[in-house]
Amino acid sequence: MPSLLGNTVGPLHDAASANNARAPAEEPRGRSEAELTFGGRIKVMRRNQKWTLEQLSAKSGLSISALSKIENGQVSASFDTIVKIAHAFGRSFGEIIQPASPRVSPAGRRTSTRAGQGLKFHTSSYDYDVHSAELTRKGMIPLVMRIRARTVMPLDEWSSHDGEEFIYVTAGTVDLHTEFYAPLRLSTGDSAYIDSTMRHSFVSVGERDAALLSICMTERLHFAEGTVGNTSS
Repeated sequence: MPSLLGNTVGPLHDAASANNARAPAEEPRGRSEAELTFGGRIKVMRRNQKWTLEQLSAKSGLSISALSKIENGQVSASFDTIVKIAHAFGRSFGEIIQPASPRVSPAGRRTSTRAGQGLKFHTSSYDYDVHSAELTRKGMIPLVMRIRARTVMPLDEWSSHDGEEFIYVTAGTVDLHTEFYAPLRLSTGDSAYIDSTMRHSFVSVGERDAALLSICMTERLHFAEGTVGNTSS
């Protein structure tokens, strides 16, 4: 399975792009969505819709500055940021990180992800490994996360996205910070279930990075038969 370090989101996250973060991304010409970097794909999608950055900002709830930096490969996009951009375009998380040619999905589906072969992307605090990524239309988004954060981020940087989220700690110890509750310490084998529209953040406790399985269910579920849930934009 390709990783986001390759043709999908890659240049946002590899070492070369980090060294050249101030250089604007080249204008994509004559390339399919799947061949573009994540930022380049967002720029093409926005222009195809004839939207300004201000219009995309209004539809996604993200700042114009953040969107501009994402389009030009200057910053990494977190999971909830990608979800907000996807919903602004009426797409699912899977469709926007790994676009594929439209095809009719069979009634029965099965996929597997081998160890270390998930779709990878990174932020300053977390490493994500997306499993079952080739199923772009699905009701759950399974993420394996490594928590590198050791201090609590400012509240306006915490995650917040549609739906609900199941969290299961697979290694180490993590503090789960949520907007309306006191911090909850979770050790290996512990779990939590949250309303993910509530702002939340993870911090590893101790020298070892904690690892967890996060299964996200977004408000709008995309299936071959149509969209289930809130379809308003």
